Amino acid sequence: MFKFLTKKRMMINLVIGFILFSGVAFAHPPSTINATFDQDTKILTVQVLHNVPNPTGDHYIQEMKVKLNGKDMIIQYFLTQASSGVQNAQYLLIDAKSGDTIEVYALCNKFGDKTITLKID
Repeated sequence: MFKFLTKKRMMINLVIGFILFSGVAFAHPPSTINATFDQDTKILTVQVLHNVPNPTGDHYIQEMKVKLNGKDMIIQYFLTQASSGVQNAQYLLIDAKSGDTIEVYALCNKFGDKTITLKID
């Protein structure tokens, strides 16, 4: 009788574990971040490629962070993604100048992140 209860409990734990972690199996980090900085307008344009089946539902780019020379400048949170393939954003960086380094970070709400570094010429 005790062996049966232990096996039953183990099966229940396995099923619960599968249900809890199945969402992570289909989640993935952003595949690519494209960023350009226009020195004349001081505008940073960011495009995060992240293919998802339901961008206005449960899978999207949740956060973007921009650093200038290692210092946090912008943190933006999203509740949805602009389309099923991409999240776009534009930021004004008035303090950026030639020789500076811009770091762009994007976070998926389910799993994973990506960071790129851009050197201003």
